[in-house]
Parts: sequence; C-alpha cells; structure tokens
Amino acid sequence: MGTTRSSILVLVTICFLLAAPPAYSERRGFFRATRLLDAAASGSGSAQTPLQMDSSGGAYDMTFSMGTPPQKLSALADTGSDLIWAKCGACKRCAPQGSSSYYPNKSSSFSKLPCSSGLCRTLESQSTCASGAVCDYKYSYGLASDPHHYTQGYMASETFTLGGDAVRGIGFGCTTMSEGWYGSGSGLVGLGRGKLSLVRQLKVGAFSYCLTSDTSKSSPLLFGAAGDLMTGAAVQSTPLLKTSYTVNLTSISIGAATTPGTGRHGIIFDSGTTLTFLAQPAYTLAKVALLSQATNLTRVPGTDGYEVCFQTSGAVFPSMVLHFDGGDMALRTENYFRAVDDSVSCWIVQSSPSHRSIVGNIIQMDYHIRYDLDKSVLSFQAANCETF
Repeated sequence: MGTTRSSILVLVTICFLLAAPPAYSERRGFFRATRLLDAAASGSGSAQTPLQMDSSGGAYDMTFSMGTPPQKLSALADTGSDLIWAKCGACKRCAPQGSSSYYPNKSSSFSKLPCSSGLCRTLESQSTCASGAVCDYKYSYGLASDPHHYTQGYMASETFTLGGDAVRGIGFGCTTMSEGWYGSGSGLVGLGRGKLSLVRQLKVGAFSYCLTSDTSKSSPLLFGAAGDLMTGAAVQSTPLLKTSYTVNLTSISIGAATTPGTGRHGIIFDSGTTLTFLAQPAYTLAKVALLSQATNLTRVPGTDGYEVCFQTSGAVFPSMVLHFDGGDMALRTENYFRAVDDSVSCWIVQSSPSHRSIVGNIIQMDYHIRYDLDKSVLSFQAANCETF
C-alpha cells in the first residue's frame, strides 16, 4: 500500500511495508449483485468503481459501505496485500485516528467467523485460534522484526455495498487495534491474489485501474470485461510469477545505459506503495547509471529521505525504461522524478531493505494496468487516466 511519502504495505505472508521518506506521510456503483458477479467472473461482465487520491498525494482510497443499513467508509486500495479490514467501534488504539469506523452493533447482517471457517484457516500463523472460538488475528506489515506496523482484531462476515449494489458474505478483519500508516481512510482493501482479497472473494478473474496524478480527479478501478485493454502494439504484457503480482524485471535502461533487473525475485506491482524500491544490486547499478547519464545536471544533497536529487531549473533528465519479460514500460519523467519544491527534483527510486522489489504507484500513474488472475498475466499501456 502506499502514499507519496511512503512506501507501504504488503501483507506479511507475501509482501512487506517500506517506511517512507519524511516528506511524504507515512505511508466507488459497481456490481449488480450476484448476476454481475457471475458475469465478471466469466469475463463477460462489466463493473467499475472509482479510487480517490488522498491528501498525501500518493495513496488511493476506495469508497464503499459495510453493514445493514450501510455505513460509508473509505480504505486504501492495495494490490500488495490480501486482507480486507476496517476499524471497528471506537478503536482508540487504531491508526489512523480521525477517520470513520465501522460499528458491528449497528448492523443486522454482521456475524463473526469461527476458527473453522475457510478464511480463518487461510490466516495460518497470523491467527491464534482455539477450536470453536472466534477467529482472531494479528497481521504484521513490514519486516517481520518490525513490531510497529500491524492490524489486530477478529474475522467477520458482512454485506459490502459497492456503488449501489450489495454483496453478502464478504469476509473481513474487524480491527480493534492497529499501528503504522494506512493512509487517511478507515482501513485497507486487499486486492491481491490470495483467498482473503476482495478480488478473490468476488470471484473476479481480472481487474484493472488507471491511476491519475490529479488529486481532484478520480481513478477508475474496473472489474471483468470493463477492465479489458485496447488491442494493438501499445499493449504490453508480462507473465505473473508465483507470488502476489510479481513479474520478471529483466533490465532497466537509463539514458544510453542498461543495467540488470531484479533477478529471480522479480518485482511486485503494488498500488499501495508510493515510491519504487529496488533490491541490491539492481538499485546501486541503476543509480550509478543515472548519475553517469546526468553529468549536465546540478546535483544537490538528498532531501526528505531521497538519495538522488538535482536542481530542477533547466534540467533535462535521462530517460528511464523498465524492461519486463515480454514488455517494456517507457516512463514519463513525472513517473520517476518528483519535485520536492520549486527548485529541486528527486529520483523516486529507493534501495529496498530486503530482497523484494516494488513498482510503486508513482511509476504506475497514467498507465492502464490490468491484472489477469485467470491467465496469470499483467498488461499495461500508457493512457490519460484523467479522461479514461
């Protein structure tokens, strides 16, 4: 998950949270109920819900309702994790404070999930269930050794209203305690490949989005046939690897230089992380290539957590292309350099603290990106997301 100031979450079993540079905060209907769910799952349906960039400028929140009658909430839309969760009740020890909470006692369709439920068994080591008890959990985000990013509570089932349509029986985490950064909303909507995610629970075989960089505009999140890309040479596709939305980054071109990609660990497409992170040695090699191609630029000390920054006035930055197995993503300058003030722009690529690498949402802006779970393919093409 993510934000402009941050790098954020990936579910602990498959991903990780990356803390953000200080300059960024730490890290909507839709289905015609069962009929459209079935259609979307078969690829013949069409559904759409908007995402709204939050005030931090790098987190995309999905608006939806839970319960009967519906209680309106917003939560971070995150392809880097699976669990859906929302703050429950007053939740005085929940992050973030100030956003709306969901109140189970105000809903007639709420029910707790027992340890014997399939979704609870999916939690595995994240749950401390006893036979017959309610399914509780404590999910850690970030590195396993970091105790400060987690969500804790119990699993439950509820009716979700997406747009004007209600979908019953969605399993989610009713959070009673959390710490860390989860945007400015009420929780998080996992859109990953695991059984806990909204995508899997809706039985949707594919979805896509087009993220705008304009905070006043919404970004479309599309399911089923609505998410199909246009055909033609502009569409690039790359196979999904085994875990999460990981693909093979074969190499990186910066100006006239080309450096190796991320090797066997691949790189994860994560809508919930703002910045882009490269594991070693890919990061250092790419940074050296950038600096060797930027001799005409005036470098300034890193600021706000960034390592590579330049004076903006008159600057023409080297081009940057991500080469995937089967497709190339030629980036606009705005996808990989960000103005931190009127005179300084910084490279948004950071060194990963682990072997995992992430394509954050700044690089994804103004690309239509489609995740085909059925065919295990990720596709993308440049687009004007403001008019999508």
